[in-house]
Amino acid sequence: MSIVKGQLISSQRYLDQSKVLDRASRFKRFFVSVYPIVLRGVQYTILVDGHHNYAAAKLAGVTPDYRPATKKLMKIISGMSEHEREALFINNITDSNYYYVDTGEVVKELLLPDTSCKFQAHAGNQWVLGGSK
Repeated sequence: MSIVKGQLISSQRYLDQSKVLDRASRFKRFFVSVYPIVLRGVQYTILVDGHHNYAAAKLAGVTPDYRPATKKLMKIISGMSEHEREALFINNITDSNYYYVDTGEVVKELLLPDTSCKFQAHAGNQWVLGGSK
């Protein structure tokens, strides 16, 4: 059973190509951390850590070794409701809008922030405070 459910997405586009090339030439296994989640009614899996390993695996022509998100991340989100987790992931992006990892195409359904939750979240270099619904 695959840990990747739905399409693989990310909000980190930055890659140091020298790291990717080095890993592709030296590594045999490429570990990446992922988190399956439903966002706005659609099942995705977020690539949360290991972007350089993912790119190196593609370059080497092998499938990355998908692992569950780290214990640290799971501890942070464990006390949140499903809606709070969804809003957290929609609103907190790294250096780009969410995109499909395989194609690079932006996930249009995730462009707008979720302002329906009562906590602060960082989105698009701005702090937003959700209201209540």
